Parts: sequence; C-alpha cells; structure tokens
Amino acid sequence: MKTAFVSGGLGFLGRNLVEQLLADQWRVTVMDRDANLPGSTPDDWREAKVTLVQGDITNRHSCLKAMPEDLDCVFHIAASTSHWKRGDELQDRINIDGTRNMVAVALAKKARRFVHTSSIAAYGFQPGLVTEQSPSTAPTARINYFRSKHKAELEVRQGISRGLDAVILNPANIIGRYDRVSWARMFKQIADGSLKAAPPGYGSFCDAGEVARMHLRAYYDGVCGENYLLGGVDTSFAEVMAEMARLLGCSPPKAAPAWILKVLARVSYWGSLLTGKEPPLTPETAELTSATLFCDSSKAMNELGFRAVPLADMLADSYQWLRSEGLLE
Repeated sequence: MKTAFVSGGLGFLGRNLVEQLLADQWRVTVMDRDANLPGSTPDDWREAKVTLVQGDITNRHSCLKAMPEDLDCVFHIAASTSHWKRGDELQDRINIDGTRNMVAVALAKKARRFVHTSSIAAYGFQPGLVTEQSPSTAPTARINYFRSKHKAELEVRQGISRGLDAVILNPANIIGRYDRVSWARMFKQIADGSLKAAPPGYGSFCDAGEVARMHLRAYYDGVCGENYLLGGVDTSFAEVMAEMARLLGCSPPKAAPAWILKVLARVSYWGSLLTGKEPPLTPETAELTSATLFCDSSKAMNELGFRAVPLADMLADSYQWLRSEGLLE
C-alpha cells in the first residue's frame, strides 16, 4: 500500500485529493493547522486509512514531527491564496518559508516523490497564452500571491538540486466541491444580491476533482523538474457568474468596466484598514479579474491525461455541495 503525506488536506483542493488517494488505496497522513478543531475530521475519513495531525508548515519542527519516514509521496498543497495587501507578510511565510520547510523535511524523511501545487499565477501576467515555456513576469507583479508562488517554485527547484524528485502543477482557477471561501463566496454574494458588478476579465478554469486526479498522475507519470499547466475552459468571469446565477435562479450581476471595479476595490481596501478584515473586493482581485490570463494545457493532456471539464458541470458540482452542507439557502 502506497503512503502519502498531504499538507493542507482539510482545505478545498486537499479534500478532493484525499478522496482520490483513498479511492486509489493509499494510506494517507494529513497535516493541517485546523486539525485540532472540533468536527475537523470529515465523516468519510473516520473509517478510512487517514491519519490527521495538527501542524504548521511555517514551523519546520512541526513539519518534522508530523511527517512519517520513507513516504511514497509528499503532496504539498497548503498555501495562502489571499489577495489582500495587509496579508502579504503572512502569505510569504506560508507560501515561501512553508514550501522551504516542506522541501527540507521531505528530503530529511527520504520521501520518494514530491508533488508541489503551484499556480498559473507563478507565471505572472502574460501578453498571450501561458505555456510552460513562458518566462515568468511574477517577480515584478503588483499582486503578492503571484510573487510568492513564483518564489515557492524556486524553493522546490533548490530541493531538486539537492536530490528531491519533484513535479510542479500549475492549476488555473479551480472550481468544485469542498470550496467554502473561493468561488463559493461568489455564489453567496450573487444569492444575497451583494455582488453588484461582474468583472470584465477572462481566465482559464479547471475542475477540482480533475486537478486532484492530476496530483496522482503527477506521482505516477510526471517528470522530475517539469511544470504542468492545468486550465481547461477559457471563458469570461461574467460568464462564470451568469452560470452561477442560473443555478441560483436569480439575475446575474451586470458587467462593469475595469475602472469602476478598481475604484470600488480601492474604497473596499480603505474600509478594510478600519475593520482589519480582508474585504470581498481588493485592488489585487480587481486587477486579476480585469485581465486576461489563459493557459495551454496540452502538455498535461499529453503526458498526464488531463481532461477539460465543462464549466456548467464544475459549477453544478460546487453548487450542489454547498446546498448539501447548508451553506446556501
């Protein structure tokens, strides 16, 4: 029986990955900072081969204590996806220092493979279609998430130079079940009428279950040191929100020009300085959703068997799970 260690396994993508690993008969250790909270263990894990441990990837001793020896694969998923400037320092500790710790501990524990969950953001904004050969513009991006994910990849490459057998996956926008705070938040905002404007940008979208499946394929078939972009459906953010509204049975938000979105984002940011809480719309989010960022997934399709899932299917999966959990009226 193969053994896996999953960082951030209680999160959105982590839950999908653990589900896939169990279906493939793996024995799984999940490390998550929320593992000691009441009710943190999913019901379907109670009888399965899952060990849940509390840990913090920003603390190397915590990682050493949590990670078993001689694993078949470490799946490093834990990350901060914040797009709020006031969270940049913490984001760097999680995404950069945390990845450095995970790499070092995986080497110390003699893990046989390391699959790193990066992002299309690590390539930065591009003038055309993003491919694995695109030179990254992330180091000069105004969005810290872009910069931090690029630097996290450099930590993985440092590990490769020291003998780590690592593969890097770069998903685009992920939609699917177990999402509570990402695209799920837009479902809630459309439902209660608080989302007034649809951004003018475009992006690539991929299904959470399919991205999780690619983590297993990366273990089995990925080439050490290679990146694999995971896109699938190229569409507008307005179309995504229109499909959400259709599922909810309400009117979609009206399209807004980029300058209006950015003004609203700036006002929200000023408000966050008073509340100390990340606002639903930040200048970074406005910039990202006003741009066009498409990627070419042909390498993942050819080498890992990646499949594009229709937008309607992945949104329906997310919507139905939210309803089943009582998170949407």
